[in-house]
Amino acid sequence: MNNKSEVILTCIGIDFGLKKVGISLGQTITCKARPLSILKNDKVIMINMDKIIQNWQPDVIIIGDPQISNNKSFAEEFEKFSSLLEDVYGSKIRIIRFSETLSTEEAKILIKELRKDRILNKKKKQVDDISACLILESWFNEITTKENGY
Repeated sequence: MNNKSEVILTCIGIDFGLKKVGISLGQTITCKARPLSILKNDKVIMINMDKIIQNWQPDVIIIGDPQISNNKSFAEEFEKFSSLLEDVYGSKIRIIRFSETLSTEEAKILIKELRKDRILNKKKKQVDDISACLILESWFNEITTKENGY
């Protein structure tokens, strides 16, 4: 398996928020992601993250980095969360901070469309895990574009 595209990687996408953390799951053979979970960002967030990581054994974790500089508390919490993931899993799992700026807004638009088309229940709010899917699929698009030389 010398060709990069033949290697199948299991990937977890993360949309970090101060209240909730959206998690998606995907792999490089289809370059598609699916919503996996929305975790409360509380004192047991790392225990819950560990359960997901142990269960799915990802090769790569993509953390959406909104690169917000004007929200100091968000930037500090994001840095703490990302650094902790890197410290605990960085030796076994490739952890990538991937620039995402509008994934939550894109997710809201997508959810609105799905509700309008009656594909998604109006009561269910799943913006965070869909945002995590958009982050992961954006990363897939970037790596396949680079791989194909575009």
